[in-house]
Order: sequence, then structure tokens, then C-alpha cells
Amino acid sequence: MDNDVLILGAGPAGAALALLLSETGYSVEILDAAFFPRTRICGEFLNPQAVQWLKEHHLLSSVEAKQPFRIDGMKIAGFEGRSFAGRYRNGYGYAIKRQDFDTLLVTRMRQTGIKVNLGFRAERLLMNGDRAIGVKGIDSEGVKFEKTARIIVGADGRNNLIGRTFGWMKAIRKLRKYAFMTYFENVRDLEHLGEIHLIEKGYVGVAPLTETLANVAVVIDEKDCPSGVADLSEFFLNKLKGTSVCRRINDPLVPVSTTGPLAFVSEQTSGNGTILTGDTCGFLDPFTGEGINYALVSASIAAEVLDGCFRASDFSDAALAEYDRKRRQALGKKFRIAGLLQKAVQSPGLSQLLINRFSRTQELADTMVSVVGSSIPVDEVWNLRFLLKLAFAR
Repeated sequence: MDNDVLILGAGPAGAALALLLSETGYSVEILDAAFFPRTRICGEFLNPQAVQWLKEHHLLSSVEAKQPFRIDGMKIAGFEGRSFAGRYRNGYGYAIKRQDFDTLLVTRMRQTGIKVNLGFRAERLLMNGDRAIGVKGIDSEGVKFEKTARIIVGADGRNNLIGRTFGWMKAIRKLRKYAFMTYFENVRDLEHLGEIHLIEKGYVGVAPLTETLANVAVVIDEKDCPSGVADLSEFFLNKLKGTSVCRRINDPLVPVSTTGPLAFVSEQTSGNGTILTGDTCGFLDPFTGEGINYALVSASIAAEVLDGCFRASDFSDAALAEYDRKRRQALGKKFRIAGLLQKAVQSPGLSQLLINRFSRTQELADTMVSVVGSSIPVDEVWNLRFLLKLAFAR
């Protein structure tokens, strides 16, 4: 075998897992079809739990050297002009351009001796019976390559090689959304808060990157996407009409980019000599800005399980299934809350009712935003006491 671990994808999930396993002494190689720095459609947000993770793993100082914008909570605006703002009860988040964050992680991997191969496109799995032992593909110069390892990790997103090969991926048809994103300069009235503005069949997200620069995204239902439009700027700006964002911006800095459909799940996230991590395991959409945090949390779980597999020399499906169990235990309730929020967004009446209730009681607003931002445990809202407080908020 060429390595102990071969990771497909050098984004936050793959990079975090590579760094954790390398620190433990395992030989790790990572492949990504892209070249860095790269741009990605992303909320570009590190929530309080992600900030704490970076601190614990001695990466926060490198992030802070990029002068990220502090985020203290979230503001949610509804259809009728009513809104509420909640602040994190523990900690704070940061907004940082994804290309800066990804490049920082790639740089750290190379500094620690991890083999990072950019422009390497993995095209198919190498199999030994029903077990994956490596990949075949094309490198950055168009030359065919083969890489092998004791365990193969998928961290290559929703179109991942492992999930496609084994048929693990399943679309969530009722939540099929597309995201459109660009940057605006000289944005007025930006605060240290992320913003969500509900619109018909979707929402607008605003992530302040400085006091005047913002990442602005429109997320809408697949059925409302334009067809055959070369320049998406007019479509994008039309979607902002009726929100306060429209009155605070000028022309976009760069052309509008798009990605989707966003919603899918992986019915299995380990087995056949492989593990999936990050949004390769499944993704709803960027409403809660949790993508990078999910990547870091799932990477930590995968590192713990794989370390146990190496120590026991046991990579059976049963041993790898411990990852599925621990991941569900850590993130299951949070995913269910994200799904409920998506359903609320699709219902103007329900979303307005919730906004009205949260706007009445700051404690409830702070609690909900803190749970969504992972600065307090999800059990703070996953109980009858919180629901009763919400139901009778005055």
C-alpha cells in the first residue's frame, strides 16, 4: 500500500481529517481535482463550535492572521418586515473568504508533511473483491495514476466518487434548492451578525466579511431557477427586491455564480474499506451556515474511529460502522432541526409565526440562534420546556 489513508477532497473535511491522522502518526495522502486558491459557493462562516475546534487544534491564530470578521449571532427577517436578532450565548464566529480558509488548510497540510496532490482527478475505485483499496485517475499533467491505501476516505462533496460507486447517495426531492452567490462592496448597515431574509420560496443570506464587504447568496427552489440565462445579475437583483438588502447595495463585484441541486443524503457513510466525511455524508442547504462546522466535527469523529481501526487492524464493515453510530449521535438532532427549519422556510405563515414569537423574547431568540450556531447543545431546544416557552411567548 502507498499510504495508510488516502483522502479524496482537500476541502475543510478532508484537510481536517488529514491533519488529525497525521498528528497521530499515520501516513496520509490527499487528492483534489481543483487547484488552490479556489472559489467555492459557501456561506464563508465559521460558527462558534468551529472557532473552538480551530483553537483546540492550533489553527485559530492562522485564521485570525487573515483578519476575519467577527460574527456574534444571526438576524432573521420575515416577509412582513418583522425580524429578530439572536446572539450566541457562548463564544463567537468568524466570516472568512472560503478561498483564504481552504488555502490556509492546504498550506498547513504541506507544512506537516502530508502529500497534497492538486489537479488530481480520481475517476474510479480500485477494488479487491468488495473492498476499495485505492483509486485510478488523471493527474495535473494529464497522466494516468493509481494510488492505494489501507482506508479510502471520501471528502469530495455531493458528487463524490465513493457514494456514486456504491449507490449510497439519495436526493431529497422536496428540498432541491439552488444557490446563487456574489459579493457586494460598500454595503450599508452591516453589523457583526449574519443575516437571513426570507423571500418567496427561498431566502437571501448575507455574510459580512468586513464592515462594508459582504457575501450575498440567494437560495431558491429548483422549480424557480432561470433557464438559459448567461448573465444572472438581473435575476439575482430581482430576487433581492422587497428585502432591506436591496436598499443597502450597489452593483455586484463579480459575476453571480451558482450551484445545485443542494439537498441529498448518503444512506450509508462507511463500508467496503471506505468512510465519508463532511458534506459528502449529506447536505441540506446553507441556511444555517453549518457546512464548515459539520466538516470539522465529522472529521474528528472519523479520526477517532479510524485510529481505533488501525490499532485493532480491523477495517471490517462492522468496525467502520462505529463511525456511522457516533456521527448520528453527535449530529443527528442537529440535522433534524435543520430539516425542520427548511420546512418552516417553505411556509410563509409558519415562518412568520416563529419570527413573531422569537422577536418577543430575547432569551428565546438567543437560545435558538445559539443552538443553530452550535454554541450550546441542541438539547436546549429539543425539549418540552422550550416549546412551551415558545408557544406562550408574549
